[in-house]
Amino acid sequence: MKIGILFDGGGRDWDQKDVAAVMTNVSDIQGCLRRAGHEATLHPVHLGDVSWLRRMQRLDLVFNLCEGVNGLARYEDLAVAALELTRVPFTGCPSWPVTICHRKHIANTLLAAAGVPVPPFVLARGITPPSGLRYPVIVKPSGEDASVGIDSGAVCTTRKGLRDRLAKVCEQWDEVLIQEYVPGREVNVGFVGRDILPISEILFDRMPAGAWPIVTYAAKWDTGSAEDIGTEPICPARLTPELNRRVTQAARQAWDTLTGSKGYGRVDLRITDQGEVYVLEVNPNPDLSVDAGLARMGRTRGWDYPALILKVVEEAVQRFEQARATESLTQQVPA
Repeated sequence: MKIGILFDGGGRDWDQKDVAAVMTNVSDIQGCLRRAGHEATLHPVHLGDVSWLRRMQRLDLVFNLCEGVNGLARYEDLAVAALELTRVPFTGCPSWPVTICHRKHIANTLLAAAGVPVPPFVLARGITPPSGLRYPVIVKPSGEDASVGIDSGAVCTTRKGLRDRLAKVCEQWDEVLIQEYVPGREVNVGFVGRDILPISEILFDRMPAGAWPIVTYAAKWDTGSAEDIGTEPICPARLTPELNRRVTQAARQAWDTLTGSKGYGRVDLRITDQGEVYVLEVNPNPDLSVDAGLARMGRTRGWDYPALILKVVEEAVQRFEQARATESLTQQVPA
């Protein structure tokens, strides 16, 4: 197949580390596709340039790695929606779940309505702390992913602390989510279509003294930082059969509710000491690099990295073939 790899081309303000992080992942995936016999070409996306759309229409499949444009996550929604207009098969989730999950307050509302257990939350209205939530709470931008906007001060234990945090965060983001903090274990569940991957857990045993056990931006992206060292992933998670069942059930329900089990993604959850399971977030199209969580879960299942990449391709091809078959049947039904 002729496969084009679509990715964020970055901007002038990107440093070499940003560029290297994107291009390493792009090159790894290009290598996997070429070794599998596909023709794989690279297609960066830049602000103000839509010429890439015409190139997509000459391809058999688009491998979508575009997590934003110029590093701005909100433009990921537009890139995926534009891909849908080309009617060319592409990997990853459709535009609806990508858009919804970039608005955490809407995603949580839909999950709660579907009976998925989510911690109580509100959307901030200015810097005045809302009433009705129990402290501690965690504050995060509603329209970002990859732990953007989450640092060691994201958890607030008092009304004054929350007001101070809101004053800081609302300077940069218009929509800010306030959610009750759930103490306990943090686990992740990966999906490729309807295939569920082994449960992974984040261990916080080595976090700095006094730090909240949360996955901050530094923990994800600042290699070698205290928070990076303090968040150790293990897969498979060491869960009892009953906890495994509860986590799997909640993750599956959340994934199906927001994505229709299309594309690939990760569901993040917390388990309290009492065994209660809460869904924190559904993450469509998460980091697909060789050392990221989804690849780690894939290896535990028995998929090496090239196998995972080809599973992502296979899911996309089958999904679009089924959609075209359904469309063809619909058109044959007499009026």
